[in-house]
Amino acid sequence: MGAFLIGPFLVKYEWVIVLLSGIVSYFIIVRVLRDSGEYKKVFLNVILNSVLIGFFTYKFSSILFQTENILRSPIGFLYFSGGRKGTILGAFLALIYLVMAIKKYKYPLNTWIHGIVYGSVTFMLSYWLFRTLLILLF
Repeated sequence: MGAFLIGPFLVKYEWVIVLLSGIVSYFIIVRVLRDSGEYKKVFLNVILNSVLIGFFTYKFSSILFQTENILRSPIGFLYFSGGRKGTILGAFLALIYLVMAIKKYKYPLNTWIHGIVYGSVTFMLSYWLFRTLLILLF
């Protein structure tokens, strides 16, 4: 897929599609969990924190896995990605955080699974839809 420029920044279409899919998923989860006031806040907070932990671990794992490149060019950690190892590490840490949060808050497991399934299915379907629309447009 291509990319476009916003000033000096090169933005890939795929990242825009991921962001749009995340926004759609957020609003669907808010709509589905509208009757559970306090749980909705806790759930959205835990899921957002988990996604951020996974993303930042992926992005900055190059410090762990590409140490020689980072020492040669210290600003390079902003431009390097974590690769497959960083993705696995980020997903693992996000999952650990999610499990710890589920144990910390005493809500039933089926309510957590209900929200996670709605969010992930909505994310995948909206990602597929936006990607298909982008391919059809360009």
